[in-house]
Amino acid sequence: MTTVPRPPATGGLSGRCWNLARLGLLGLLSAPVGCGQSGSQVQMDSPEVAAYVQLVMPARIEIQPHWTKPVDFTGDGSADALEVILKAYDATGDLTKMVGTLHVELYTRRMASADRLAQRVAFWPVEFNSAESLTRHWDPLARFYFLQVKLAEAPLPVGRYILVARLQVPGQPRLEDEYEFTHEAGVVPPASQRP
Repeated sequence: MTTVPRPPATGGLSGRCWNLARLGLLGLLSAPVGCGQSGSQVQMDSPEVAAYVQLVMPARIEIQPHWTKPVDFTGDGSADALEVILKAYDATGDLTKMVGTLHVELYTRRMASADRLAQRVAFWPVEFNSAESLTRHWDPLARFYFLQVKLAEAPLPVGRYILVARLQVPGQPRLEDEYEFTHEAGVVPPASQRP
């Protein structure tokens, strides 16, 4: 059984510590302000809340090239799907969760041209707009997003490809990353089993 490799641990505060700090700050921002003022609360459209949201919303996404690959869903060894591993980073460079609409697109690579994206082979939209949709693809140990996307026209032909991920965060500029890879002839690994 093939599993997705886990990324190495990094220095600094653990993800759990950052999550607890963020949760604490969110609790403080939503709690009543002042000891003697009943009913006075932080307004969601206040500059303080807007500044906090800017800090924790995704500011950059990254396709993980060593773990993103064609895989076999049917058991015949042919590339009939992709496993796409993505990370999202906030304004300070820490890992965070995605919010919004993610479009994952697979293109053939146009050679010897300034416009490298040739024919679009596949398109997969993914919505991150609820607790269920956030946790469906989230790997809490590795702190990345794990997408298994099947190809409508399988198997994937041998060739050079560009995988594009575009995240549209509400009220923010669109975030984008690309990963170029070559799919060679031969048997591909089976799709990873998710718990």
